[in-house]
Amino acid sequence: MAWIDSPHVKAFWDNSPEHREDIKQFATGRRVKSSYFDGVFSYWIGKCDGSPFCLVMTSPISQEDDIPSLWRDFLSATGKTFSIDFCIGNESFVGKGLAAGALEGFLAFFTSNVEPEAHVFLIDPDEENAKAQHVYAKAGFKLAGSFDMPSGYFSGKPTHLMIKIASD
Repeated sequence: MAWIDSPHVKAFWDNSPEHREDIKQFATGRRVKSSYFDGVFSYWIGKCDGSPFCLVMTSPISQEDDIPSLWRDFLSATGKTFSIDFCIGNESFVGKGLAAGALEGFLAFFTSNVEPEAHVFLIDPDEENAKAQHVYAKAGFKLAGSFDMPSGYFSGKPTHLMIKIASD
């Protein structure tokens, strides 16, 4: 939880009590159904030389979900689509050039070991988060468009949609 309280994370990540509770519920095996986006998120911790340094959130996305209309244009027709959120949480690893490689490595791990049918990944950095946009582009994500976040913690915030096809 200290990462979520860090200023560099707090500026662009949901810091609500509901999100914190969802993380705790996930970490303890989701014995209770989460009210935070119906408990769709899985959380992953990345390590560098044994030290935890990044956090990834994944969630499956489909036509039936309540998603921004722009997202519908990029859902996979041949496999599964997942949303991704990514941050370097451990401040001692910020600015070390690890983010793009960590994200690429995670996506390779995810498609090989977790969900082989994963085909499209969507990530939606805040319009003002130029560092994240740069990292995601470096990791192979392409800008697909912009939209205002329709709901949730960042409701109304201008946001970019970036996509990556798993085979890229």
